[in-house]
Amino acid sequence: MPELVFFRRGEEVLRVGLGRERMVLGRGEKSDVVIPDPEVSRQQVALVFDGEQCTLEDLSGKGTQVAGAAMSKGVLADGSDIALGQWRAVFRLHGSGQSEGPTEVGSRTEVQPRDSASRWQPAQVRIKQGSNESIRKLSSDGDSFTVGKDPSCDLVIQDPFISGRHLKVTRRDGHFHVVDTNSTNGTWMGSVRVYEVLVGLPTTLRLGETDLILEPITPTRKELSFHGIIGSDPSVRQLTELIERVAPSSAAVAILGESGTGKELVARALHECSHRSDKAFIPVNCAAISKELIESELFGHEKGSFTGATNARKGAFEEADGGTLFLDEIGELPLDLQAKLLRALESGEIKRVGASRPAHVDVRVVAATNRDLLAASREGRFREDLYYRLCVVPLHLPPLRNRRGDILSLADHFLRTYSPRGQTVRLTPSAVERLQQHTWPGNIRELRNVVHRALLLRKGSNIDAADITFDQEVNRETGVSVPELPPGMTLEQMLLKLERQIVEAALRRYNNNRERVARELGVARSTLFKRLKEWGLTKQEEESE
Repeated sequence: MPELVFFRRGEEVLRVGLGRERMVLGRGEKSDVVIPDPEVSRQQVALVFDGEQCTLEDLSGKGTQVAGAAMSKGVLADGSDIALGQWRAVFRLHGSGQSEGPTEVGSRTEVQPRDSASRWQPAQVRIKQGSNESIRKLSSDGDSFTVGKDPSCDLVIQDPFISGRHLKVTRRDGHFHVVDTNSTNGTWMGSVRVYEVLVGLPTTLRLGETDLILEPITPTRKELSFHGIIGSDPSVRQLTELIERVAPSSAAVAILGESGTGKELVARALHECSHRSDKAFIPVNCAAISKELIESELFGHEKGSFTGATNARKGAFEEADGGTLFLDEIGELPLDLQAKLLRALESGEIKRVGASRPAHVDVRVVAATNRDLLAASREGRFREDLYYRLCVVPLHLPPLRNRRGDILSLADHFLRTYSPRGQTVRLTPSAVERLQQHTWPGNIRELRNVVHRALLLRKGSNIDAADITFDQEVNRETGVSVPELPPGMTLEQMLLKLERQIVEAALRRYNNNRERVARELGVARSTLFKRLKEWGLTKQEEESE
C-alpha cells in the first residue's frame, strides 16, 4: 500500500496510507490531512492514486514544490519530496509492508509536531477505562509490549471490543512504533484508524472503550494514589496508613471531615482493603431519605406493613450482609432510629418493618459526618452511646486548603477523567497559579467542578487562567452572590468596584435614564451624578450643568 511519510525538521511525524480516493492536504479543517502551518494554503494539494500511479494536483494556485521544483499537476515518482511549509511529505509507492499498512485516513487527520526534547524522556502508558486508571512504566529504547484480552499479552485489558492480541507498541529513538495486529475493531487516533504509525509524546490511542495514553513522566504526573485517594501530603499519608491498619478488623469506623473532602472514597478504600472486599459495599445517605422511609431503607419491610408496601423488601443491612454498610451524614439520623441502629451494631440483629422476628446479619458499619457528633450528643441531638459505638476508630479528613501541595495532582487527575476521549488537555502555568491561590471552601468536590467546567469552557487546546471560574458563595438571607476578594485588593477597593458595576448595569438596563436609575437604586440624583462624574461617565454639557 502506498504511503506519505511526514517529516518536520528532519524528524518523522506520521505515516498516512493512500487509498483510491482523492486526498486533500492543507491548512483548512476540511482537508483530509490538516497541516497547521501558515505557509500552507487551506487546500494546498490533492493526491489521487489509481492503483498504479499517484497524480498530484496543486490547489493553491501558486504551485507546490515537488523535488525542489514547482508542480501544478503531474505524476509523483517513488521517493518524491513534497514541501509543505515547515513540513515535508515523502511519497512511497510501496509502504513499509508491515502488518496491514500505515495510517488509514479517516474524516480528518492532523499532523502534530513532535518535540525532539521528548527523545530521552522517561515515559509511561496510562490505561483509562471510564474513571478507572492504571499505569505501566516504560523502560529505555527497545522496550515493547503487546495489548489485548489474551492472558499471554503483556498488557491484558478486559474490554468487549478489544481483540485477543490487539496491538503492539515498541519504543524507538524516543518515538513509539504502534502496530495494530489485525484487530477486529481497530486502533484509533481521534477519528483516524491506525494500522502502523510512529508517534511521539503525548499520544492517545483508542481501543474499544479503552484509552491508552503514551505520556512523559513529569513532576505534575508524579502522584500517590491509594485506592483512588490522591495526595502526598503528610496528613494524607497518615490517613492511608490508618486505613491499612484498621481495614482488616471489623471495628466500626467514623469518617470525620468537611463536605467535599472525599469521605465515601475513604469508606470504599476501607472496604477494598478488608477481608470483605469480595462482598457488597452499600452506601446510604441518611440526609437524602425522608424520616418516614429511612427505617425501611435501613432495615427493610414486609409486604403490607404500611401503605404502598406491596412487596417485601430487603433493607441496606441485609443487602450488605457479609460486606460493608456506609452510612453517610449519620448526624441526620432521627433519634428513634438511632436506638435501633445501636442494637444492630451491638447484636447484629435487625428487624424489618412489620416483621415478627429479627434476622441476624454480619455487617461492618462505616459512618461519616461533617458535624461535631460529640457536641450534638451533649445537646441531646445524638445518642452518646451510639457516638462511642460508631467512633471506635475516628478518621479525620483534612480540608483541601490544608494540603495545597496536592491541588495540582488532584486537578491533573480530574483533567484525565473528564477530558474528551482521544484528547490530552493540560493546565498552563497561569492556570496552576490561579488554582493554588483559591481557598477551596468546597474542598475536592469544588476542585472537581472547577476543572470540569474549565474543560467545557476553554478556548484553546489547554486550560488557561481565564478559563477557570470558581463557585460563588451565596448569602442565604439576601440571595446575593458574593464574589471572592481578589489577591492584593482591599475591601474598600472591592466595594467601590462593585458599586460601579451595579450602576453601569442599571444604566444599560434602563437605557441610560438617570432619573430611573437613581429611583431604582434608592439614591439621590445628585449622589448618582457625583459618582458618574468621578468615574468619567458624564458628558461635557452635564459636567457644566
